[in-house]
Amino acid sequence: MCERPTLERPRVVPTITPGGAKVWLVTGYQDVRAGLSDPRLSRDTRAAGHVIDGDIDGQALRGLPMGVAEPLLRTENAARLRRLAATVFTAERVEPLRPRIAGLAAELLAPLRNQRSVDLVAEVARPLPVLLTCGLLGLPMEDKTRSWTEVLLAVHERAGSSLRSHLRAVADSDLVEALAAVEATDDELLNLLAMLVVGGVEIAGGFVANAMSALLENPRRVALVRTEPALLPDLVADLVSGSDPLHVGTFRYTTESVRLGDTVIPAGEVVMLAGTDCPSDRREVGTVGHGVQYRIGALLGRVLAETVLELLVAEFPTVRLAVPAEQVPWQFTQLSRAVESLPVEVS
Repeated sequence: MCERPTLERPRVVPTITPGGAKVWLVTGYQDVRAGLSDPRLSRDTRAAGHVIDGDIDGQALRGLPMGVAEPLLRTENAARLRRLAATVFTAERVEPLRPRIAGLAAELLAPLRNQRSVDLVAEVARPLPVLLTCGLLGLPMEDKTRSWTEVLLAVHERAGSSLRSHLRAVADSDLVEALAAVEATDDELLNLLAMLVVGGVEIAGGFVANAMSALLENPRRVALVRTEPALLPDLVADLVSGSDPLHVGTFRYTTESVRLGDTVIPAGEVVMLAGTDCPSDRREVGTVGHGVQYRIGALLGRVLAETVLELLVAEFPTVRLAVPAEQVPWQFTQLSRAVESLPVEVS
């Protein structure tokens, strides 16, 4: 848990990863925001592959072709990208997706009626946002286990030389129509697409898994949702606020020495901007750093969670955890935390 920095707890401190590598940990809204807007803190962390293991900005992007990865690693227009993202990724464009989400959720839940016990993460929470994102972007929906990098690369390959034309051709939702129509350069459009894919696959999936676990660990909550489904949106908001899947932050690499607060970080160092690890700052920090991915991921994740949980408790009246809540396995990376599997008995 993150404690609010004090005079005794500096906001910028060197620390050691579990693998023994040195990173500079930056906490607190003002310092994180300053770091994110400083061009000397580069998103291109390829030189720090020995330090970073599994973070969205570094490790995964290094597996993409340079034509895709290079525009995603630049930071010169971060503020402009945030402004563009705020105009595209809105609650008003996500809410109309609810019937589509309900249809996908019903398809995933239907086979569970013939089973006694299942893993809700593997069968529902993980594939649901993948199927939704693929459908929105005009991809085949046979593979329910695609990673966000696989989805992004598939769109890139199908789009060829014109991503905008592809998005216009497949757009059957206000969200993708707005993405195709945004006044942005080709590189900016690719970045916005990546925000949608990361948020839709990675972060939204974590929201669904974590909300499922938090609900089912308390049978009284399940009974309340079953009798008063109108309370579900408020309940889901409470559930995910305590189990946010994006709990650390984002990595940067110093191309020159950088002063943050009273601390000078030398060139060639890895910096973890970890403002999102502070619950007291979460409302503000959700607008910076991974805030653009977080924004669309949270918007989609809450609608996904509300929809699938309503169907789950209505159609499976005896659904319950198959193991004690403390035995539910979680997956922790340097960037995120989410329920890894959720064994339940459905009949």
